[in-house]
Amino acid sequence: MKIKNIKFGSNRNILKDDRGVSPVIAVILMVAITVVMAAIVSSWSAGVKAPTSPTTVGLDISRSTDNITVVVTAIDPASSSPIPFINFSYNKYDNGYFYTNYSNITNADVGNSIELKTNSSEIKQLVITARFKDGTKKVLYSRDV
Repeated sequence: MKIKNIKFGSNRNILKDDRGVSPVIAVILMVAITVVMAAIVSSWSAGVKAPTSPTTVGLDISRSTDNITVVVTAIDPASSSPIPFINFSYNKYDNGYFYTNYSNITNADVGNSIELKTNSSEIKQLVITARFKDGTKKVLYSRDV
């Protein structure tokens, strides 16, 4: 702590006291750091999503000679139904070439079914994917047959 007695002109004494400057600057810096840290934590936490339970979809897949039938047997949790889009993709081998065919169900709910008319017993792969209400996509079934 410094106190100086400085003389200016005739008989004028001015006391110079530095004691109040350092605590004021310290308080301003602490407030500024707190505000910056709060902004960083706020922006970070805004990008974090709450975990959601995955949607489970039950399918019954049966095959006849030239066709594949798929029935939606369950959707868990029930709040996920109807599923906005289920895509069916199957590859078949014909005359030395692979052909890919697509079909889909929109707003799929329990009990909905689709019959894929493959017109071939040479199906090599079946892939079923779903797009859920929250925009996520998931492969429900993928198998070489």
